[in-house]
Amino acid sequence: MHIAYLALRALIFKANQFENSTKDPIAVQRKLLLQYLNRNKNTRYGKKYHFSQVRSIEDYRLLVPISDSESLFPYIERVKNGEKNILTKDKVIFFGLTSGTTGKQKLIPVTNFSRSKKAETMQLWSYYITKDHPDVLDGKVLAIINPDNDDYTQSGIPIGAESGHAYRNMPMIVKNFYAIPYNVFLIQDYESRYYCMLRIALEKNITTIATLNPNTIILLCHKLEKYKDELIQDIEKGTLSSSLKIPPYVRNLLFSALKPNPVRAAQLRGILNDKGALLPKDIWPNIKLIECWKGGTVKLYLKELPQYFGDVPVRDFGCLSTEARSSIPMSDSGAGGVLAIRTNFYEFIPKEDMGKDKKRFLLCDELEKGKEYYLIVTTPGGLYRYNIDDIITVTGFFNKTPVIEFVQKGLNAVSIMGEKLCESQVNEAFNRVVDKHKVLIDFFSACAEKTPPRYIFLIEFENGSKNVDKKELLKSIEEELGKENSEYKYARDSQLLKPPVLKVVKNGEFEKYRVMRVSKGANDSQFKVAELTADNEFDKNFAIEEELYLD
Repeated sequence: MHIAYLALRALIFKANQFENSTKDPIAVQRKLLLQYLNRNKNTRYGKKYHFSQVRSIEDYRLLVPISDSESLFPYIERVKNGEKNILTKDKVIFFGLTSGTTGKQKLIPVTNFSRSKKAETMQLWSYYITKDHPDVLDGKVLAIINPDNDDYTQSGIPIGAESGHAYRNMPMIVKNFYAIPYNVFLIQDYESRYYCMLRIALEKNITTIATLNPNTIILLCHKLEKYKDELIQDIEKGTLSSSLKIPPYVRNLLFSALKPNPVRAAQLRGILNDKGALLPKDIWPNIKLIECWKGGTVKLYLKELPQYFGDVPVRDFGCLSTEARSSIPMSDSGAGGVLAIRTNFYEFIPKEDMGKDKKRFLLCDELEKGKEYYLIVTTPGGLYRYNIDDIITVTGFFNKTPVIEFVQKGLNAVSIMGEKLCESQVNEAFNRVVDKHKVLIDFFSACAEKTPPRYIFLIEFENGSKNVDKKELLKSIEEELGKENSEYKYARDSQLLKPPVLKVVKNGEFEKYRVMRVSKGANDSQFKVAELTADNEFDKNFAIEEELYLD
């Protein structure tokens, strides 16, 4: 029997234990909280906020304040400088660097204990995947990650992308399941990096693709179309294009594993001649699953996957960040996951309370289906009542434990004339517009303009915009936004807001912008552009080929 399945069979007990715990989530949460506080009661943070006096959840709320990256900054700095026993009794072995896609990059401390707890949640997620798709590991995993960046604090603690650090340090027995060697992700030139990924993967039996942002998968498909002829030629000859910008040591490592493969090259040419394109569903016919985010603003890009992969199911990663892994999706349906009650302690602030002086702090047994909440976490890594600034919605319950889905970052809202337009509303409206007009896009975003007060909609169409009735598209965006947000409709009807503008972005502009942002430190595998921004200069990042206005 496959060694991976033997390992996953060993998780049946943990899965049963987790499912049983969902019948009484508050009991599990109370026990977990007291365990973490007792573990860290003698730290500087624990002494300041009297962890040793906490006997209940109510005590914890009275004694310990809500925190965020700003309030924890002085403590993180002390840990960076080599001081111990600051946030946790456990030694900090790594600082996870947040992606920085929607705000400043932050350092999140990681200990062996916190890593093991997060790994348990990851193992459960993997268990439910293999339970539904038992042949998912019969081939190779095409995972796309951001590399560890070999940076260190002055005291010698490594800093980097958590996914890259984990990928780099996997046991060899696990590495064998992955198609792409870690060194490929060290290639700084992104065209060359994606080419090398495809060069290697095209000779593998890929059975699953895993990366956080589905737009990364779409990007890889575009590169496949762009370089199909060169890739087939390299596979046939066992070469690696000399035009690629690859560090010599990486090129040597990759080239040493390459051999002429005329049989595979002939297969690919046959597919290209027969189908007219190289599509993943044809070149990797054994793909069983795609693993990526499905909730929040990435829903738009999921619509493009079927044209490349057919009806391959997609499993959500769950509410996952450098700070915490908060949910465990148990099926391919939807983007919801069961709250990971055995990993972190959770509190929830109703979305409508966030701007109030007096906020309600709810526990997981007080949530309602269909309602939205800010997520507050206490983690094994030393974050206490920490506001991640994520908004989640409750899509249902597993036993008595909520099933949650990511909606948006909390700060992604704009108000020019009191309309308080949220990114999630823009996303929902535009999703309906795309379905109605049957268009595919590479990029979409909305930005605010204050003079005159109006919204600008930026769209880069996948196959150009010649066959798109763009005026009707703009009318539909306006109509759907009015349905999503009555204040927006009022502001437009009352002429407080001027008619919106549609700016058609030239093809290739989003990719240029993405490369620029990644070169400045954004996480490549997680990169996403806010679909709503208050930056009234945002549209100047792109070359515009056409502007359309509503009458």
